[in-house]
Amino acid sequence: MNPFLKSVEVTFLRHGIAAILDPDGAAVPVRLLPMQADEIADFGTMRIQDAGGMFEILDSAFAGHGKGAVLDIAGERRKVQHSRVRDPRRFKVQLNTVPV
Repeated sequence: MNPFLKSVEVTFLRHGIAAILDPDGAAVPVRLLPMQADEIADFGTMRIQDAGGMFEILDSAFAGHGKGAVLDIAGERRKVQHSRVRDPRRFKVQLNTVPV
């Protein structure tokens, strides 16, 4: 087995949060690493919260899924708006999600 892949898998196992991918269909348990919280923009005295969220998932866990896939994270449903691979070894996929 590739030692780099094993290291990434252990990181997800130990530090990832539990989620369900495609809760209305296959209901596959996965682990996610949060990358970026919701963004908050200030306009004078008004604050606007962008309910986006970035997560990483193992490429092998996201195989066969894409834009529109739904994640259930601790009871909160989020839809994948965009996915991309920035990992040079292609072990992880970044997911840009929004609440459903």
